[in-house]
Amino acid sequence: MELHQIRHFVAIVETGSFTKGAQRASVSQPAISASIAKLEAELDVNLFDRRRPPVVLTPAGERLLEAGLTILHECNLVKAEIKTLGAPKHLRIGILQSLSSRHVSEMLSSFRSANPQVAIEVTDGVADHLVQCLAEQKLDATFTILEGADARFASRILFKEPYVLAVSEDHRFAQRESVTLAELSDEPFIVRTGRDRFQDASNALVSRGVKIKIVYKTDQIDRALALVASGIGVAFIPARFEMPSVRQVPVLDLEAFRTFGLMWTPEREGESVTKFIEFAASHGWSP
Repeated sequence: MELHQIRHFVAIVETGSFTKGAQRASVSQPAISASIAKLEAELDVNLFDRRRPPVVLTPAGERLLEAGLTILHECNLVKAEIKTLGAPKHLRIGILQSLSSRHVSEMLSSFRSANPQVAIEVTDGVADHLVQCLAEQKLDATFTILEGADARFASRILFKEPYVLAVSEDHRFAQRESVTLAELSDEPFIVRTGRDRFQDASNALVSRGVKIKIVYKTDQIDRALALVASGIGVAFIPARFEMPSVRQVPVLDLEAFRTFGLMWTPEREGESVTKFIEFAASHGWSP
């Protein structure tokens, strides 16, 4: 008994005639008749009651139909599974622009080494853009700041990142273990205009009545750090960003931090996405 014979047999039964069965199986009528005759000879039974014009199954034919449908179903499942295993898996990951490039690249490199069969396509952008791409299923998951629940998405916290004061290596605070907000009065500040919880740090100064001198505004953390390194001013930055000639000083009474994590749509949570989420959660994210 061969698989194509079972397909021919089922095609005849489902279409109700040898002629239509041959058309469905894309073979000639003599060919499908010969296929069934060979099958009946092998099994030594009649599968059809040929005394009646319509296609009528014998008891042996009814039993073969029951088993044949199961065999074809299982065969199709196996073929689909094997095709899935053989096809390269593809992940589309969003990265928030203000997330440290070094930490993200280390994580992605480790994942790629551990899962060479998964192709990763990375898109960076601001938070709103990445969330929109996620909602439109242009991304499978995105690294972003988690700012409250969104019923459309599932999420997982990866780490919390405090804000610190960035100063040049020759600044008077460079060798300090910490400073207070009051000590920042009249300091020339490089202010970030991006969202990313930066406003919490700025509001802390306002609430304490601390006046600063704004000398530069930018939405780029790397540019802010470059300006700090050149001595233009100081800045509040997330603790994971580093640059030569820049020192990070904790601010004792500044309780501002960003909560970073992964966000994804539940309907996209296939094997590759789940594996990526678990890998990201187990990655060492400490500064």
